[in-house]
Amino acid sequence: MKTLISTYYWAFWYALALLSRVPVPYLQRTDRDVAATSLLYYPVVGALLGLLLLGFTLLCGWWNPQLSLLLLAALLLLLWTGFTGALHLDGLADSADAWVGGLGDRERTLAIMKDPQSGPMGVTAVVLALLLKLAAIFALLEQARSDSGWNITLLAAGLLLVPMLARASVLGLLATTPYVRSGGMASDLVAGATPVRLVLWGLALAALALLLVPAHGLFLLALWLTLVLLVRQQLLKRLGGCTGDTLGAGIELQEALLLAALAL
Repeated sequence: MKTLISTYYWAFWYALALLSRVPVPYLQRTDRDVAATSLLYYPVVGALLGLLLLGFTLLCGWWNPQLSLLLLAALLLLLWTGFTGALHLDGLADSADAWVGGLGDRERTLAIMKDPQSGPMGVTAVVLALLLKLAAIFALLEQARSDSGWNITLLAAGLLLVPMLARASVLGLLATTPYVRSGGMASDLVAGATPVRLVLWGLALAALALLLVPAHGLFLLALWLTLVLLVRQQLLKRLGGCTGDTLGAGIELQEALLLAALAL
């Protein structure tokens, strides 16, 4: 029992250290059991990010009710990117370069993905993703603010639920898609992608979506599942599986598109 508690305890800090730039205690355990269990906490890290974004929005609104929403959207995007250390944006850039430069060849695609330098397609993908996310956050803030205050549930749907859904997709993809890099960053996570964890998180997120946006919850969930399935299809077609970079790219794409759909 003591070992099990230790595993779950260090798994949380392991997930937070990997997915964010939040200072964490020195990791006394980084073994395979801890790494695999850390996958369970990926949506939790998304929730922590969401609570930070939501709290910052409400604090700024209290400080200056007439604050420029465009400025607030830019600050939220800065905070969002700073929390992750642009980790997922790096995966998006590497994946975009590899997808175009790989010319349909699996080995060439994987080789380009390992190159730390970003090419024009990678830069373009990052810029477009950030622009879409900025515009979507701004539109969401416009809808959520009124003379009587903020629509907290709408804000929570965009700033809290969306990061959780995007990170939960990693669990789903690793549970249903082979990991193609032996010894890669995410190779130790695969054992943690169990059907039970996938179902439990799926039910919890579905309940949260229906609670926050009853009128659009089913649409948001359907769009999320569609995006995950499309990403999975492309990964299987090109690589025969997934890599850490493609998982990060999937997170960024889902966040941008889900935010945009919620704000439309």
